[in-house]
Amino acid sequence: ALPSVGEEGQIRLLNSSVLVVGAGGLGSPAMMYLAAAGVGRIGIMDNDNVEESNLQRQIIHSTSSIGEAKAYSAAERIGSLNPGIEVTPIVGRLDESNAKSVIKDYDIVIDGTDNFKSKALICKVAYEHKIPQIYGGLSQWEGQVCLFDPNLPSACFDCIYPNGPNQNMEENCLDLGIIGPTVGVIGSLMAGEAIKFITSAGKPLVDQILTYDCLHGEFRRFQVEKREDCPVCS
Repeated sequence: ALPSVGEEGQIRLLNSSVLVVGAGGLGSPAMMYLAAAGVGRIGIMDNDNVEESNLQRQIIHSTSSIGEAKAYSAAERIGSLNPGIEVTPIVGRLDESNAKSVIKDYDIVIDGTDNFKSKALICKVAYEHKIPQIYGGLSQWEGQVCLFDPNLPSACFDCIYPNGPNQNMEENCLDLGIIGPTVGVIGSLMAGEAIKFITSAGKPLVDQILTYDCLHGEFRRFQVEKREDCPVCS
């Protein structure tokens, strides 16, 4: 019914494929909205099992999923939401040994990981294969989202974060906690960017970071620039 999508856009969604790396907080709403929108093939990669503490924000899982691999739990949920699409669960951690073989088979990568090392690896491999990456990041009450498109002369993840945080900082961030609704907002925005990109609707968040502050009820948009000396995209 949306004029900017129409029947042609729905067909594009059906013929598209999206890889979601991380079946956690960001991946949960993103996968559910992509499946509901009719994305024809969805890959889900995660190496963790569902824990009770996950359920506060990882809404694709339930108490009955505790102990189950997140990839299988998520695949079962979105398969029941839309049985007309192909869902492929991949149990494992994305690393240097498998990133290329997994990522190259999809049209778009949703980056739902929770660490800089994985995000940088996704960016590197996605750029090698000219596959757009939708990035999401979280910290306590705040989140951010943007789209990196290697088919354009635009900034990439490495342009914005050339030096990842040290191990102590990253561990501290994981210990700070996160409010569930912020995760839902950012994950939904990531799905929206994927749907827009696939259907060519609207304007993608390229060279821009959209941030959301749940605590103060604020959205802000920041312009980012491509680094001419970036080892990934320049």
